Amino acid sequence: MFSIFRSCCRRLFLLSLLLCWLPAQAQTEQQPAFISDNLVVYLHSGPGNQYRIVGTLTAGSEVIKLAEQDGYVQIQVDEARSGWIPKENLSFTPGIRSQLTDLQSRFEQQSVRLTELEQLSSEGQQALQRLTLERDQAQAELEQLKRSNERLSKELDAQQASFWQQPMVLGGAILLFGLLFGLILPKLIPQRRNSERWM
Repeated sequence: MFSIFRSCCRRLFLLSLLLCWLPAQAQTEQQPAFISDNLVVYLHSGPGNQYRIVGTLTAGSEVIKLAEQDGYVQIQVDEARSGWIPKENLSFTPGIRSQLTDLQSRFEQQSVRLTELEQLSSEGQQALQRLTLERDQAQAELEQLKRSNERLSKELDAQQASFWQQPMVLGGAILLFGLLFGLILPKLIPQRRNSERWM
């Protein structure tokens, strides 16, 4: 009974070890990679220089890492070609040429964006200058209207003062006041009756 239990535990342990090892192996088997920036890398048929050369790769070529053995890495170049190269010739970051191409395209995009922003800035400055000019013109018109209003107010005050100082207007006003006073005053004072006068 104990031996059956031990053999079951051993099988479970080996099975779990195998299940853990397979995903790790699958991950290391096919990784995208790049040829480092050496000028030319020779592709060998096996993991070593003693194997025959089956092709060459230029710097920056994109490949897929399949396996690793004795300082060499098995790679797949395309669907038809695979081989081994020294591990130091493989990089997991893009080469300088592809990075340069990416940087150039990003630089061009940023240059276009900068040009657009400069154009927007120029248009904004022109609009600001136009609005500033319109504001200055409106302020000048307002000042002119204020001066005109003050001048007209002074003229009106002068005309009103001179109107009452003219002798004919003054005499007419006195006459009108006297006439009104003469008509209204007798109505306000009660009249005596005629019978009281004879007595």
